[in-house]
Parts: sequence; C-alpha cells; structure tokens
Amino acid sequence: MTSLDPFSLHYMEQQDIRILFLGTAPFAARHLTFLIESGYSVVGVVTTPDRPAGRGHKLQPSPVKVEALRLGLPIWQPERLRDESFLAEMRALRPTLGVVIAFRMLPEELWAMPDLGTVNIHASLLPRWRGAAPINHALMAGDKETGVSLFRLTKGLDEGHILGQRALPIDENTLFGDLYDTLAEEGILLLGEFLQACREDKIPEGVAQPKDTEEPYAHKLTKENTRIDWSRSAREIHNFVRGLSPLPTAWTTLVCPGAGEPLTYKLFVTRVVSEEPLPVGTTPGSVLPSPRRSLHVATGGGILAIEELQAPAKKRLPIADFLNGVQLGEGAFFE
Repeated sequence: MTSLDPFSLHYMEQQDIRILFLGTAPFAARHLTFLIESGYSVVGVVTTPDRPAGRGHKLQPSPVKVEALRLGLPIWQPERLRDESFLAEMRALRPTLGVVIAFRMLPEELWAMPDLGTVNIHASLLPRWRGAAPINHALMAGDKETGVSLFRLTKGLDEGHILGQRALPIDENTLFGDLYDTLAEEGILLLGEFLQACREDKIPEGVAQPKDTEEPYAHKLTKENTRIDWSRSAREIHNFVRGLSPLPTAWTTLVCPGAGEPLTYKLFVTRVVSEEPLPVGTTPGSVLPSPRRSLHVATGGGILAIEELQAPAKKRLPIADFLNGVQLGEGAFFE
C-alpha cells in the first residue's frame, strides 16, 4: 500500500478517515464515543486483555472494551503488540489514522502503519509531565495550569511533534476526579479540531519538543509513593491528597495510644487551616485540639484539616460523621 502524503490529501468526509483506536482507561473511552457519535469510521479498537480485579479477582474488561462492545466495534486484545498475526490483521484494516489514548508504548510497526501515522492525546501541556500519571502529578505539584496535548507518535515516550494544545487554569482545591473529567472534554475538542484539519487538508506540521528538558516526569503511582508524609507542609499535603482523590487515593495510618493496632485510612478531601510555623516541639502528624466536628493535624509547615476520609472496610465519610463514631483520645497521631 502506498502511503499518502499528509499534506496533499483531498477533502475527506468523516467516514473516509479510517481510524484505528487504541486505549484502555475511561479517559480514552470518552474519546471513542465522540468519534462514533461524530460519524467517524473506527475500523478497529485495540485494548488490553481482560484482567483480574476486585475482591473476587474476576476477569474485568477495560472501559474501552466495554464501550466498544456497546458501540458494536471490532475489538483486539493482544498480549504482544509485535505479534505478526496481530500486525497482519491491523494492516488488513487499511487504517488512515491511528489514535492512541491512555494505552502503552507502541512498536514502530504499529504506529507507523496508518497512512497519516498515529496521534496521541496526552493529559498535560507537554513536555511537562510526560509519563503515566500526568493529571495526578500536576495537582500534587500544585501547578496553576495544565491542559491536553495532541502529538504525533515517534520512537520516544511522549516526545513527538506537538500538533495542538488546549490549556486551562487549576483551582487550588480542584480534585483529580474533577480535573480528569474536564481534561477528557478538552481532549475531545482537541481531537475534533485535528480531525477537521485532516478533512480539510490542513494538517499542521507541528512543533518539535525539546530533546533535553528539565520538566518533571509523571512517574507511575504505587502503594509506596501515595503514602502521606506529614513532615511536608500543609499546602504540599493538601495538594498531594487532592491529586490522588478519588483514585488511587492518598493514605496514612492513625495511631491511638491504648486502642490497639494502627489502622490505615484513605484521605479524600483536606483543607489548609494555617501555613504558619507551629510551636517548637510539635510533632508532624499529631492530632491537634480542634473545633467541634473537625479534625486538625500538625504538619511540617502549618495545620491541615481532614474533611473526608475512609476507614478500612468502611465507606467514605465526612469528618463530622467519622468523629461521631470514634474517640481518638489524647496523643493520637497520623504517621
């Protein structure tokens, strides 16, 4: 098959752009829905194999697979993206464009296959926050602005020419779940603009990303790096909690002297009470005298109020409801 010159296409209708879609998460599934509702031809959907999840460890499909099934689209779930039989089936689809969102690294044999190559929607203003968890890290770092980027796939991770971006401000109390939804909508708008450019033979050349950059990287989140460090400032912990709320969730342990083993708690909502230094000798993590129906905690710089949390095997509760059912006692502290 002869590759098309992306700068010499005639005007195309939506159905003329044969899209190969690759993704896993809800963020990606929303873009898939948009493509179908907008009349674009999605000739194939590639997602991860079903994985065990939940208490029963039953096999669960990815959100993209669930949506593709609802839409009646053909689905592939390869274990290996370099498998020759899988690649042959992808070639047989004759894709015009690849669209990958919230997936994994693709081999060149796959991303270079479509006539117009493959583009990616990434939930950050590249080159800042390349990597697996850009939305979380932008909030955890206290960024004042973020956005979405559409770029052309190359061999590097999130390093291709940027074809478009949409930026938006971040409020100091925005939670990950809310920003996730907002950025998904921004990504849909950005993808729509790019596809319109494809139809009108106006595909942008794009802007090269710097090869050497000191911008931070959005490392994968784990149990180990989502634990709260109470020696950090109240503002830093507040940003940390909201950047992980509701998923994967910041956590800590509560120690109540004389009340048995420490319990692990998930924190969902916090508030900075004060950023003033605390008296010398105040231990970060210690529960402070608090107003009624409130829970104030000392940090390495200021006071933090916990407003929503979840105890083991319990439901998420506002702090007032939590305090109705527990006595913290003197000397209680988080660690």
